[in-house]
Amino acid sequence: MTSIKTQDQQQERQQAQRLKRNIKYLIRNELQSINPWWLISFHYRDHHSKEDELLQDVADLKRKLHRIIYKSRDKSIKGAGEYFYPRMLFFHETSHQGTGQFHTHLITEKLPASLNSQVGMETLFHQRLPQKVQALSKWKSIDIQRINPDEPDYRRISSYLGKQTNLELIALDPFNSDLSTRKR
Repeated sequence: MTSIKTQDQQQERQQAQRLKRNIKYLIRNELQSINPWWLISFHYRDHHSKEDELLQDVADLKRKLHRIIYKSRDKSIKGAGEYFYPRMLFFHETSHQGTGQFHTHLITEKLPASLNSQVGMETLFHQRLPQKVQALSKWKSIDIQRINPDEPDYRRISSYLGKQTNLELIALDPFNSDLSTRKR
């Protein structure tokens, strides 16, 4: 009986390790398929621990972020056709303090020039978005970093973003992320 339980635990551990490795590989492939420019980490208001609410709040944030980006685009380019939004990847993790509260890591491509600087991003995420998105914390820290476009950085980022992946939680948000489509 004990050996069956031990075998089951070992199989579950191996399955979790395979899942984590495959998610990290998927993240690295996604980073290579887009032109990642910014890594932004932000928190939500207190008691934000339900995944279904989180997904709705992230969809709201993305909609409002798209509106700000669209209004900030270069309007001098007439007849350029459809405006292509920068692709975004969302990753959700839970707090290390055991509260179960979520925080999010966002990877985005280059934004319009008026937003695409450290100061522009700080203003966007510290002032503009918290006024428009109720779910965002107005007092917790926000970290904004420029991504280096090289393979070692992609490997480091994918490892960091996949660290909490287990059989109960996959950090990558497939509902709100702009995942690449593979042609067969």
